[in-house]
Amino acid sequence: MKAKDSNWSQQFPGQHEGEEVLYLIRQHPLVMRKTLVIGLLVILVAVVPLDFPQVYGSPALASFFIKVALGVPVLVVLAWFYRWVGWYYTVFIVTDRRILEVKQKGIFDRKVDEWQLDNISNINYHINGFQAVLFGYGDITARTFVGTLEMKTVHKPVEVHEQLVRILQKYGNGSTQGAN
Repeated sequence: MKAKDSNWSQQFPGQHEGEEVLYLIRQHPLVMRKTLVIGLLVILVAVVPLDFPQVYGSPALASFFIKVALGVPVLVVLAWFYRWVGWYYTVFIVTDRRILEVKQKGIFDRKVDEWQLDNISNINYHINGFQAVLFGYGDITARTFVGTLEMKTVHKPVEVHEQLVRILQKYGNGSTQGAN
């Protein structure tokens, strides 16, 4: 036992010694679609004035619109990066003892909630709407004695649900009353 403990290394901050990471769940990348579409529209609006010949009649006006057309895409890319960081670092970590919900907003705002596997009474999934079926995402809800853990817009919710049920059967209290 000592030899195994000496080789132990943390896979995430706050991981307990001897705790094994079983599964990592991430939101579907489609959650970033609104930011992507709005960013593309903003870039379009910034570039469209350069298509009018009247803009080039005045050097000051042309210079202004060229600066806007070059600056706006940089700002949009920064906004996309900000949103991507929030998506990429928002995860659900399932270990042999608990589920950690790590919510990242931007670069400097992180919230972590912990749910013990023993306290989870059931797990459900919900696929709602044409887009969810088409792109393969849905919501997973785990009910506990102290509240509800909601995993919104999870990629492949049926597979995640099945995996979570297996993990609960093996490591939790054995209750797997999952209803679709």
